[in-house]
Order: sequence, then structure tokens, then C-alpha cells
Amino acid sequence: MINAIRLIAPVILTSFMLVSANTKRDNHFLGKWEIDIQKTLTSNDLPSGNRNSLNINPSDHVINFGLAGNYSERFGGLKFKGSWSRYDTDLAIARLESDDRIKNIKKHLNQKIKQGNKGRHELTRLYQRMYKVNRMSVRTYTYKDGSVLLEQDGMDLVLVFRRVG
Repeated sequence: MINAIRLIAPVILTSFMLVSANTKRDNHFLGKWEIDIQKTLTSNDLPSGNRNSLNINPSDHVINFGLAGNYSERFGGLKFKGSWSRYDTDLAIARLESDDRIKNIKKHLNQKIKQGNKGRHELTRLYQRMYKVNRMSVRTYTYKDGSVLLEQDGMDLVLVFRRVG
């Protein structure tokens, strides 16, 4: 009887701890976010009258931070998938290197670089494009005042997202 209790007690205790653990604690990023056009215009010092002329539907620009580290984004007709990690309570990094579109672009650029008969200037431009693709495949998000901000290298705009649902 005592041996049975010694075997069963750790299993029950472990399962209780797993069920009662709150994995979402202090993680502001989890969930679905869509672009907040008004806050994006305000944070970039653009006149709010431009909102109607932009012709942007917020539900077409969505990012999703999954519980298991899955990341997806949809900007208009473009869809990307990758992984994300939280580095601080207010900082998350999304990596899109595993996305097929990014892989194909890098493969194509590497093939062009490896081809002979390239001049120094053409090779420099190809390496610059590769650098740009590498920088664009990593996204840095910060959480501030209930919104998620994307400040992308190479972009002059700060995109602001609000939680959906």
C-alpha cells in the first residue's frame, strides 16, 4: 500500500502542478493583434485626416503570437510564419527565417552571388539585398500602454497593433 502511494503521489502532484500552472502569466504578447491605424498615425506624427485616404482595413494587417512560440502575420495578401520568443516582459522577437518565401529569396540571392562574371558593384548590391532580407526577417516588438509596437529596421514608420478579442 505504501509503495503504491509512493508511485501514485508524484504523478498526481505533477499533473496538478501542470494543470494549475498559468502559462499566460505576465505575457502581454500572446494572442491576435491587428493594426491600430489611428495610433499608428499619431505615433508617426502624421495627420489623422490621412486615415481615410490610406484605405487600410485593420483586419487585413494581423499578427498572432501563439502559446507554443508560433508566430504568424498577414499584411494584406502576404502571409508569413515563423517563431517568436519573449526576451523581457515588454520585448519580443519574431523570426521568419523558416518561412518558405524568405528561404526562396535567400536561396535565389545566394545562387546569383555564386554565379561568376559579377563585377564588384553588382556583388555589393547583391550582398546589400541579402543583408536587407536578413534584417527584414527579424521583427522586434515592444509592449507599451496596452499596444504592441513594431519598429522595423529599414522602415521609418512605427506600426502600432491592438489586441483582438
